[in-house]
Amino acid sequence: MTSRPSAAARLQAHVISIGPAKSPPVVVFALWATMVAVLDLTSKQLAATLLGPDGTLPLPILRNSVRLAVVLNDQSAFGVSLGTYTWHINLVLTIVALVLAAVLCPALAALDAWAPVMLGLIAGAATGNLVGLIFSPRGVLDFIAVRSGQGHEVVFNLADVAAVVGVLLVVRTVWALGRALRQGRRAAHAPRVLAPEREAAQKGERG
Repeated sequence: MTSRPSAAARLQAHVISIGPAKSPPVVVFALWATMVAVLDLTSKQLAATLLGPDGTLPLPILRNSVRLAVVLNDQSAFGVSLGTYTWHINLVLTIVALVLAAVLCPALAALDAWAPVMLGLIAGAATGNLVGLIFSPRGVLDFIAVRSGQGHEVVFNLADVAAVVGVLLVVRTVWALGRALRQGRRAAHAPRVLAPEREAAQKGERG
């Protein structure tokens, strides 16, 4: 009598089967980008509905350092200002980032299997905040407020979190790209080895 695999084992096998090494890079990229964008927009809508325009909710476990508070951010990510044309610059940079991510995905996936995930995280984050920029003239909705030891507070959303994770994965892809360049450079400078027949023919021509 054979035992059936546990639910955890079946879930693990399913995750492995749809991992970045098993699916086309563009499909992985699109799935992650869509998932991040949907989660981000859904969380923003829930925050706006549950907390209201000026609501705040301290988290019981992290009461002194983390709270939920709706803040409309008309600056860049994490409240960074780019001057008078912040909105326009954000819009252009977001569209450029989405186009570049889609174009570069297949090439980067050949070097790093996790590149589509990295690009999907960044593209999904960009899409979530782009929708906020277009449909909310007052700014993108942030709702996760973290207070530092010096009393400074940073407010962000799930799109910002996904973007940070994506940027961290960029390090992995850059390392893979550097490794490929080094291997190509070594191959270009390596001595050429001729096949025995061709080497004998060349010796006969010289003789």
